[in-house]
Amino acid sequence: MVKPAWYSLLTLLTCLLAAVAGLAQAPQSPARADLARNRVEPSLDLRLPAEIEDNFLQASGAQAHFEASNKMSEAANQVLARDGVVSVPHFTGSFEFQGKTFPFTVVGQAPQKGQTTHIATKIIPISLFFEGYADEQGNPIVLDISSRMPAILNSPNFRPAAYGATGYTQFADAVQRAQFFRVMAQDWHTLLDAPSVSQTVNIEVPRGSATVYRMRSSGAIFAVVDEGFFISQLNTIIQFEELDVTALPIAVTPNIFLAPKADIRRCCVLGFHTSFDAGESENQQLVQTFVWASWIDPGIFGGTVADVTAISHEISEWVNDPFSRNLVPAWQFPNSGTACQNDLETGDPMSAFPHAGFPVNIDGVTYHPQNETLLQWFQRKTPSDAIDGAYSFPDETLLTSPAQSCAGR
Repeated sequence: MVKPAWYSLLTLLTCLLAAVAGLAQAPQSPARADLARNRVEPSLDLRLPAEIEDNFLQASGAQAHFEASNKMSEAANQVLARDGVVSVPHFTGSFEFQGKTFPFTVVGQAPQKGQTTHIATKIIPISLFFEGYADEQGNPIVLDISSRMPAILNSPNFRPAAYGATGYTQFADAVQRAQFFRVMAQDWHTLLDAPSVSQTVNIEVPRGSATVYRMRSSGAIFAVVDEGFFISQLNTIIQFEELDVTALPIAVTPNIFLAPKADIRRCCVLGFHTSFDAGESENQQLVQTFVWASWIDPGIFGGTVADVTAISHEISEWVNDPFSRNLVPAWQFPNSGTACQNDLETGDPMSAFPHAGFPVNIDGVTYHPQNETLLQWFQRKTPSDAIDGAYSFPDETLLTSPAQSCAGR
């Protein structure tokens, strides 16, 4: 177990989101837990959260965005290409399109082997205290993750549910089994173990680094946070976490959306996944994968983007592209005639759908993990050899034909 060097992490996370302008702020120590409990002094110049209507984000032009980044060194990428890195368990495959070969790497064991792979998982809870904000009684505004943790741990990301022919299993595993349904051997699964949970980290957000909002109808509070500031804080947090390269660390926040300089017009990044060098052990290259995503209270983003939508999005994408290096033929977003990508990001094509979240009930609670795009859509495979000839899952009606090529690409 090796922790990544500070300078590597600073470069990794500062560069992760392409929209970051200029240099990130210098890392600051996460706030002490007692700061979030103390009443704000009434003499300070305080603001109440801005009260907004239910359609505020949509009316402001905000959209749900997700990021992925390979920040491994060239040397590590070369070792990975030879399948020589030590990281999460993974297998490789490839497909052909228009005379070109597209290799890909996926978490777990090859489906033809029929083995069950268990991945250790660690959750890093993050709560945020907002300097300069208070409620009507002078109490500080704190977005506390602790109240959401039971729901996160009991969600379909870690608990099994029924998904038709793919079986009673975790959400990401159900998607994988739908995708490889025709080739998987018996008892093939890729499962996340029950997560270990780190001590909650409390971040103090300084004035000017965030805008805090309150939904008029529900009272739900969320914040748009400057992404440069948040990433610098994440640098510091990771320094103190014991990360295992064979496990998946997931940092979670409550109702936190990222945007450059907290600009609502450039909002909102809800999650990302990445990979980076983590040193060497016995002359073997270590690579750490990592996920951050935000819990979303119902109604903030409208529709079915709620609770664990962003977390499930990032976990499923991590399973299908753990090192953020799987390239595919350039494809158009289903709801856009111009936006294009050329990476195997299985959640991105579905993120703009009005019904992106798929309702899953566990112990009487309805969660909304995000529908995912299947590999066959990116492959342009006709007909699809996924379950039921599908291109999306669990809602197989969202995508009924393979990806469309981008004009001129």
